[in-house]
Amino acid sequence: MPRSRGRFAAIDGYRGLFVILVMLYHFGVAALAGGWVGINHFFVFSGALITRMLVKEHSLTGRVAARRFYVRRVRRIVPPMLVLVIAVLIHTALFQSAVLKRQFGGDAFATLGFFLNWRLISRGDSYFDLFGQVSPLRHAWTLAVEEQFYVLAPFLILAICTFAIRRGRRATVALSLAALSALWTAHIGYHGVVSQARLYYGTDTRAQALLVGVAIGLLLGVDRSGREPAHLSRSATHLLAWVGLLVSLSAIFVLSPTSAWVYNKGGMLLFALGAGLMSFAAIDERGLLINRLFGWPPLVYLGRISYGLYLYHWPIHLWLPMHALPGLVSGAIQLLITLVVASLSFRHLELPIMMHGLRGIVSSARIRRTVPMAIVAATMAGSLALWQGTSTSLATVPPLRTDQPAYRAGSQQVPFALVGGSVAASLVLGWLPGHYRDEHLDNKTLLGCDLIDAPMIHDGHVATSPAPCNRWRDGWPAHVKTAGDKTVVVVAAEQFLVAHRTSQGTVEPGSAGMSALISHTLTAMWHNAQKAGASRMDVVNIPCRRIDRQLLAPSLQFYAALGSSDTLVDWANATIRRWVANTKGAALLDLHHQLCADGYHSTIHKVDLYHDTVHFAPRGAAMVWTWLAPAIRDNAPHASTTRG
Repeated sequence: MPRSRGRFAAIDGYRGLFVILVMLYHFGVAALAGGWVGINHFFVFSGALITRMLVKEHSLTGRVAARRFYVRRVRRIVPPMLVLVIAVLIHTALFQSAVLKRQFGGDAFATLGFFLNWRLISRGDSYFDLFGQVSPLRHAWTLAVEEQFYVLAPFLILAICTFAIRRGRRATVALSLAALSALWTAHIGYHGVVSQARLYYGTDTRAQALLVGVAIGLLLGVDRSGREPAHLSRSATHLLAWVGLLVSLSAIFVLSPTSAWVYNKGGMLLFALGAGLMSFAAIDERGLLINRLFGWPPLVYLGRISYGLYLYHWPIHLWLPMHALPGLVSGAIQLLITLVVASLSFRHLELPIMMHGLRGIVSSARIRRTVPMAIVAATMAGSLALWQGTSTSLATVPPLRTDQPAYRAGSQQVPFALVGGSVAASLVLGWLPGHYRDEHLDNKTLLGCDLIDAPMIHDGHVATSPAPCNRWRDGWPAHVKTAGDKTVVVVAAEQFLVAHRTSQGTVEPGSAGMSALISHTLTAMWHNAQKAGASRMDVVNIPCRRIDRQLLAPSLQFYAALGSSDTLVDWANATIRRWVANTKGAALLDLHHQLCADGYHSTIHKVDLYHDTVHFAPRGAAMVWTWLAPAIRDNAPHASTTRG
């Protein structure tokens, strides 16, 4: 098989193909519905090649030099990643709002620390929602997954090679671990968009692709005597390669991002096995036709620079929008710019450092010793500064009410639980614990969840409540009891304006049946709160909004007309008001009056209230808390009367 300077040319060709497909998918080529599957292939290819290298080292020396392995990884991964992060920090500092400086600064720090995937999971980021202000570092989650895995890789390979002598047994161990990862993924389960971030970004769920690559590397690696494995027949190897390629390409052109079977029934493992079959044939040196095809020099070159292509394409796409041009034209221009940047990076940065270390780009020994660490330290410090800097900007927002007195902590602590879905979660982003020192917020919110325990109906579809939301509704009272919260603050949201299906049939917003369902929901929550030891329940009602559906995730766009209807909002708030008036121990926190007394406002006191016309922006949330926090304290049992 043709080699590329000691590399397997067909592997590079496959990388070149799939990085272009992933880029075109990100650039908005509608035909590539499953372009996201291409990420799996990079994990498999990388796992196979690195494992084969480590197996060869173990065969020659009887050990695996972990330190040398990590140095090679750092040389390959870190230099272009630093360039990317520095560029993002500069662009963010110059052109982004304070809110996005905080978010993107945190993303930069997480990228440098190789934990971005878990940060994205923690905020419920959806890879498939390409709307609003998307992080220019979102795509770097793949680096986090790979590097977390490769921390363990030398020891995993050493253990397998030590305790399993035969190649087949070694590969079986790795495939068994991959199967366990697939089973674990199915156990977590896809339950709609609210659960997708955990499945898509998780190291444990993505490990199945890396482990398939490990299995291929073990199967095709040398044995303890340094002998290469025996080959299958050429026809059989060809067949496996074409099957793997066809499975992969069919997925990229037809697979929907919301295909539950990908997570629940082993789809991720299936596509990893397809990539594994391609790797199996690509490492065959007998000059197979498919390897000659994918050893085509232009494809091989794209594969060699694929890391830079992947790193740089996403911010280029975000920073150079060309909405006035046809999609194909703008995509072609962005692709060309990315190719130029990645080629320059590979030639003048990546390749010299891979071959010679810092000597490849810096001649002075003193500079080699000091400057790189200084750059890393400065970049991390810059990302932390942006990440934490917005805390100061949150503290400087004006009060929501001009007659609001300055907040002074009382003598008694007021712990409260905040319960709600995404709108409530967006309020948490503006909470300043150091400012409200006599209050403690226990965050019991969950993104994408409905307070009402019944399926929503919209656009002719029945949206069954995801399992995580069911567990959240059942579980928050236990957390309230454990925390000792005496006040529960419930944040009503747009779900109160959506039709639901009950045992009596469909109840429409504005109807007596829907009013009864809302009241029943609040009553059940109040009973659960009392059982958990709470003696007060405050309900935050729904503010008026003018929702721009283009700023919403596709899964939320049906809210636009409903949430913008003042008639429906007034009806829902009247239902809440009646329930509070008839319920001892309940209080109304009239956010609608505070924000909408004289009509709708997107900004108040020059502070943006919302970031997508539904969810609160951090500074908007911070301003809401200047009214909401004192109101919660005033309503709390045994509240202190110390004011300022």
